[in-house]
Amino acid sequence: MMAVGLLFFACNRKQKALPTPDKSEVKEIQKQLQVRIKRYEQALYRIPKDSLASGLEKLQAEFAFFLGDNPVSEENVQQIRQHLNDKYNKQLYEAVQKKFTDLTDLENQFADAFSLLRYYFPDASVPQIYTFISGLDYEHFIMYYLDTLLIPLDLFLGKDYKLYKQLPDVPQFVKRRFSPEYILPSCFSEISYKYVTSKQLQGTLLDAMVEEGKRLLFMEMILPNVPDSLIFPFPQEKIAWAEQNEANVWAYLIQNNLLYSKDKTAVRKLAYDAPFTSYFGNESPGKIAAWVGWQICRAWVRKNPQEKLTDLLQETDAQKILTESKYKPQK
Repeated sequence: MMAVGLLFFACNRKQKALPTPDKSEVKEIQKQLQVRIKRYEQALYRIPKDSLASGLEKLQAEFAFFLGDNPVSEENVQQIRQHLNDKYNKQLYEAVQKKFTDLTDLENQFADAFSLLRYYFPDASVPQIYTFISGLDYEHFIMYYLDTLLIPLDLFLGKDYKLYKQLPDVPQFVKRRFSPEYILPSCFSEISYKYVTSKQLQGTLLDAMVEEGKRLLFMEMILPNVPDSLIFPFPQEKIAWAEQNEANVWAYLIQNNLLYSKDKTAVRKLAYDAPFTSYFGNESPGKIAAWVGWQICRAWVRKNPQEKLTDLLQETDAQKILTESKYKPQK
């Protein structure tokens, strides 16, 4: 059986901020959806080796995204043959087939999520979803464009999978996310860029933290049963640190005039991914300012129950969001 079911073992949300969607409306939306995951890796590896070219032609209609619309060239056939014959790719394929024998649970989870996406964004399109073997191409990870979602299953085999040891350039805090429970959050982290309006120019730290906070809130909206430690992907103890030190972090940002700083180094260290936030030591999670931005967005929702969540996601004035949130973390 497939071991992809989300593990709801992490922290519960400190205080529920989001209103509960109309369940009957969401259910009606879901009836109209048909979510199917197309497994390119299975189709590819099941082609008989002595008829690869003709086998690829038969797959073109269903997997044109990978194989193109034109006849498969001999050069492409040879490239795919090399991929299939690579011993490490073979190991990855075997591990993926063992770990993900069936994706029905994941399809159901996607159906739930896309139903909520349509609830909040009625014109939202449901992408075509493909899985594939990337050859541990961790630099691309989840890819979402042209209404197509690409999931490299070989990068979700569990943080201790043996071949991950051959990725010395990948930090350990990133490798811990190479587990099945991160598939759905990782996908909607990418999808969030389409639905969260951002400033085009380099702004202040506040701009960055509210923008990242809106992306986290979007994930919370679409994945309401997913724990914070998968949406904000750090261990439980680092989430606890953030909760306990929220007021201290906020005070530090204000007292050191960082909130309206445009210093690129400071913004990067405070608002973007890292094993920890260097300003606050090893026990802190990375991008702590993004986590605070999420709390600002949650405070905005609580203070403005009459407003639409989508209005918040599309608002680009970070100062306006902060002011309207009346954010004031408790010591």
